[in-house]
Amino acid sequence: MASFLLTSCTLLPGRSITLGLVSGFAKLTLTLLNKFEVVNYEQFRQALDHRPRDTGLITIANHVSMFDDPGIPSALTPWARFWLDPWEDRVRWTLCAREVCFKNEFLRQFFAAGKTLPVLRGEGVQQPILRVVAWAAARGDWVHLFPEGKIQLDGKLGAFRWGVGKMVCDARLAGGKDPIILPMYHSGMSRVLPFKAFIFRVGHTISVRIGEPLDLSDITCDCNKPGKDQQRVWEAIALRMHAAMKELEDQSPPNISQRKPAKDQSSVGSDQSS
Repeated sequence: MASFLLTSCTLLPGRSITLGLVSGFAKLTLTLLNKFEVVNYEQFRQALDHRPRDTGLITIANHVSMFDDPGIPSALTPWARFWLDPWEDRVRWTLCAREVCFKNEFLRQFFAAGKTLPVLRGEGVQQPILRVVAWAAARGDWVHLFPEGKIQLDGKLGAFRWGVGKMVCDARLAGGKDPIILPMYHSGMSRVLPFKAFIFRVGHTISVRIGEPLDLSDITCDCNKPGKDQQRVWEAIALRMHAAMKELEDQSPPNISQRKPAKDQSSVGSDQSS
């Protein structure tokens, strides 16, 4: 099922045009209308271009804006790669909530052509689409994930869902080895497209800090091992990822809070004597 789904998505009509135009708009917005800075970019290109063909790449990032993806992956990746993806299959796969990205036929076709797969919120870690994503990493593809699972309106790194740990274990089981896990932390995307906004802003700085690949072998050796509590293994992987991302956050410019300030209630009903 996983092979059929990924192959059918790759062969969708309009894949090259969709990826090419969307990534072009993202590049224009982030690199020309705004300022785009990257620290340790060579680490990303090393993982993207020079890993063994049968070794998957899972990039993990914080989530502060609806434009985080396609924005950040598009700005980091050579533009020609998006146009050539139907033949090379080297652009990232990602996930999006079904009720957001797949709520009608037009959106379903658009996001499927953009290598986005539907995840069901609240359905847990056993839903089949997560195994499809793991299988993609196992066969050597690039998968881009937001382990927090939702936009963080306070701008701070949130807790990671341990389903990301299960995907790593499933990828190891299907592929026989760990995928490369590469963390990246970005700042400024919530200024370019704030929460619930539809108009992109210009003149801001987006900063991306690429981390070092994570060695999870001391944890993943227990993946799918009889007698080992697998939920604890998944949680340990998620915690290791979170610690790496927290280090990057501490070295990066802070993201702004998008929470609306609570209304001042101090004067409401303050005088009860009249």
